Amino acid sequence: MNEELCVNCAACATLVCRTAESQKGPDYCATRIEADVIAGTRPLYQDPELAEFARNASLVEAESYIRVPWYPAHPSPATTRLEEIINFCRKMKYKKLGVAYCAGLVNEVRILVPILESKGFQVLSVCCKHGGIPKEEIGIKDSEKVRPGRWESMCNPISQAQILNKEKTDFNIVVGLCVGHDSLFLKHAEAMTTVFVVKDRLLGHNPVVALYQASGYYRRVKEGNL
Repeated sequence: MNEELCVNCAACATLVCRTAESQKGPDYCATRIEADVIAGTRPLYQDPELAEFARNASLVEAESYIRVPWYPAHPSPATTRLEEIINFCRKMKYKKLGVAYCAGLVNEVRILVPILESKGFQVLSVCCKHGGIPKEEIGIKDSEKVRPGRWESMCNPISQAQILNKEKTDFNIVVGLCVGHDSLFLKHAEAMTTVFVVKDRLLGHNPVVALYQASGYYRRVKEGNL
């Protein structure tokens, strides 16, 4: 990589990589300054397992759009994230799914799991608080708890991953694990994993709202002294 240039796709105004002119991006374009990395990854997609995974992901992407009569010039979205997960799992012929979820989203999981089961999947679900290990074991002081003075079990994403590894799930679904806890799960899970819900306590698990309102209600995101 050129030491004087850093990849900065977010600064690109043209999204040239989405066109046949992908080699004509700006100086900080990943396609231009990381060509060796890109070339090195292309053979990986020739691996039969990875190739099938990538192919089905692209098929699900395409099938998630339709042409509506009143706006035929461009594709319009047609499916939810949940429908896309089900579609993808069917294409991959997965049978056993793992759900790693946050205890705070137990009500959502109680809806999700039966839906997945009704589609023919075997579903194993593991709550983040399983094991009941006190937070003190990872160095949390009583004053640092959510509710000081009370017992609090630590989140245990490594064990969530290892339980699903032991059960040899075909595919895992993350539902609302906390920032960092989700990272630990993804690091230790052996099966491929997708994220269905991203935890956002304040915004109803819709974190992109903070971006949409970054110049309005949530301008503290940009201007505050975080």
